[in-house]
Formats: sequence, C-alpha cells, structure tokens
Amino acid sequence: MKQEKTESILNTAKKMFARYGLRKTSIEEMARISRVAKATIYSYFGNKDQVYLEVLRREKDEIVDKISASVDQEALAPDRLVTFVKAKFRYMRQATNILNLDREGIENLLPSAESIRNELFEREVDIIHSILKDGVENGGFHINDSVLTARAIAHALRGFELNWLVQESEEKVEHYLDELMSILFYGLIPETRGEK
Repeated sequence: MKQEKTESILNTAKKMFARYGLRKTSIEEMARISRVAKATIYSYFGNKDQVYLEVLRREKDEIVDKISASVDQEALAPDRLVTFVKAKFRYMRQATNILNLDREGIENLLPSAESIRNELFEREVDIIHSILKDGVENGGFHINDSVLTARAIAHALRGFELNWLVQESEEKVEHYLDELMSILFYGLIPETRGEK
C-alpha cells in the first residue's frame, strides 16, 4: 500500500514539476491529484524539495538505464558510441525535470539538485569511457587519454542539450548529431593533408 501511494505521488509530482516547475507546484494540488492526504506526502518525503529530488533521481536512473540498454545492443565500439550519443538525446528529451534544472537555474535554490545533475554527467562519462577503452583495446579508436576524451565528449554533448532539445525538432537534432559524429570520427582535416 505504501509503495502504491509513493508511486502515485511521484508520478503526479513528475508531471506537475515538468509542467509548472518547482516553485509553482504545490503540495496541496499534488496530494489532491495523487488522492492522498497532504500529511502522507510530508510523512513519506518530508517536504516538496525532497519530492522533487526523488523525481530527479528517478529520471537520472531511468536515463542511464535506457542509454546503457541501447549501447549494450551494439558490438563494435564505434557503433556503441554513435548509439550512446543518439540515445542520450532521445532519452534526455523525455527527462523534462532534468532539462528544467538548466533552464530554471534550480541549483541556486536547491544545491542537491545540481549534485543529481552532476551524477548523471559522471555516469555518462563512465559509459563513454567504457566505450572508448574498449575501442582502443580492439584497435577501433586511437586515443591517448580515454578518460580525458570521455569527459571532453560528455561536456560537448551537455553544451548542446538545452538548445537542441528545447528549441529544435527531433529531425534537426538527429541531423546535428550525424554531423557531430562525422566530425568526431573523421575530423575536419582531410587525410591527404600531408601528401603533395
């Protein structure tokens, strides 16, 4: 029974936070829509901020699980990296509350939210690093420092998130990602540069 109520509260909260943001979402309305007493929410979570943080944690875990499952379907490191990039943007588009962190500057109001966002980033770096390390070991990639490269790729992708996912269509984002992956794999300078 408690698990059912918890799920109902968190599902309602996820939708409300995504639509109204942290500031405009009320515990009263959340309780009404979840069909629980306001005291139940306070009993389970303590306050609205704790509900919000749990929604963020769940979104983060869901994104990582979905990205990992997508990547695990590929055998070759280059294919795994392309799958990672595309899956990241596909699933981040669905993670409205995490995207809203960057848009609303919630980390100023709720520093714990920023730590959840940073956990997501570090988990992405771990996945990219694993792909790169595998690619180096199997001769698919030539990288001097796979940890540094993983962090650079993760930072570059994070920089595109807000603009691309909020302002662009899925088709445009897909096109941008194809171009980005082409540059990542083939570079900007033709191989014939040294030949004259």
